[in-house]
Amino acid sequence: MFHALLRLSMLGVMVLWVVGCGGSSGVVSDPGGDSTSVTFAITGGTPTAVATKIGSGSFTAATLTAGKLTLSLPSGTTNFAVAFACPAVSMTTPISQYQEAIEDVFQASTLDGTSFTETCPLAPSSGTTGTLTGSVDASAIPGASYLDINAGNSTGQSSVTQLGSSASFSFAAPAGTDWVEVAAYNFVPVSASNGSFEALSLVAAKNFSSQTVPGALNGGNTVVLSAADETTLEALTYSGVPSGYGAPSTLVEYDMGGDGAFLVAATATSTYPALPAGAMQSGDSYSFIASAHSTLNALEWASVMTTSDSAVPESFAFPAAWSYAGPAPAVLPSFNLSYAGFSGKTGVRDGLGVTWTTGSTTEDLVAVTATQNYLNRSTALAIPDLSGLTGFIAPPASGTEVTWTAEISQGSSSSGQSSGSNGSVTTVVNSGHYAAP
Repeated sequence: MFHALLRLSMLGVMVLWVVGCGGSSGVVSDPGGDSTSVTFAITGGTPTAVATKIGSGSFTAATLTAGKLTLSLPSGTTNFAVAFACPAVSMTTPISQYQEAIEDVFQASTLDGTSFTETCPLAPSSGTTGTLTGSVDASAIPGASYLDINAGNSTGQSSVTQLGSSASFSFAAPAGTDWVEVAAYNFVPVSASNGSFEALSLVAAKNFSSQTVPGALNGGNTVVLSAADETTLEALTYSGVPSGYGAPSTLVEYDMGGDGAFLVAATATSTYPALPAGAMQSGDSYSFIASAHSTLNALEWASVMTTSDSAVPESFAFPAAWSYAGPAPAVLPSFNLSYAGFSGKTGVRDGLGVTWTTGSTTEDLVAVTATQNYLNRSTALAIPDLSGLTGFIAPPASGTEVTWTAEISQGSSSSGQSSGSNGSVTTVVNSGHYAAP
């Protein structure tokens, strides 16, 4: 169950911040009493249903035009909401693979801006693929025991993994001109606040930025990883870890210019591996999610997310702890998100998520995001029932086990977005589950 809770929270972070809002200065003046226009774009996958709500009205069905819609708010009305259902996508964890249908509800105010963007998860590309072949020899790299070959371009990404330090490979990759990252990992023992285990850590990498697919990597010659391809270590430091929380750890990923990403370290503690120059290209960036868990309740934790355009020492300041027992069991519950750990309303958003299985390999997820301007200091936030509108998710049946996640986040950048090295997002999270009545 824990992997589902963690994934649900990380989805919430993405919904709250990475796509966020932007393009507006904030307060909207209306001296002439005219309506206010709000534009809302949905990127990634194409929603199967969209609905909007203005002020205290009801949700009504809406239609996107070229991936966008425009809301017209009458004079004196500032709050609005947009809900959209996304096509089911494949989700893979170390122990399972399943299809997940997602419904997302975004609630904001014109005080937050007048131009917003959200994202539907993008299903794996069904476009043209070609066979990429090759071989890798990482036997000269100390500790290399696991190989990962990633290939991608703007149409998608695919990868193949191999155990051992040397291997040949052949797999279907996006056709065209791909970037290909050859990564060697070491399994390292980790003692973190949510347990002790072995995790992957990058020890060497080499990038091929213009590989033709179908084709043979490196002209058919074996890719030999050498000392020049080894990673180096950068420091990680933490402050403000709440009393009663265990030692923090950090998930590090590397973003290939927005066209795909791969793992750098699963649970880095005091250092993280930085890529060598030969594995990088212009426009790439690192992303970091540092987290620490309560030692009394593993389903209570805090995290700090940031990004950086280059490998530098990173420090993370944790917020005060937030303990929450969860909502009263309900088909679609209401939450009380009371937390004094963030000052003011600037950059603060509340997030909810409920998920439940609908079959042996299928599940539904409903996520809600609300800005503090929308809530206007209220701590109450509920999961709306949109099942009366075509294309939206039906509530769970009585007796269904429901997993819930509640989180409160604050972004340091003015727009609420974490982009490059311009900002960070601090989040407190609680999770749990109950049987739907």
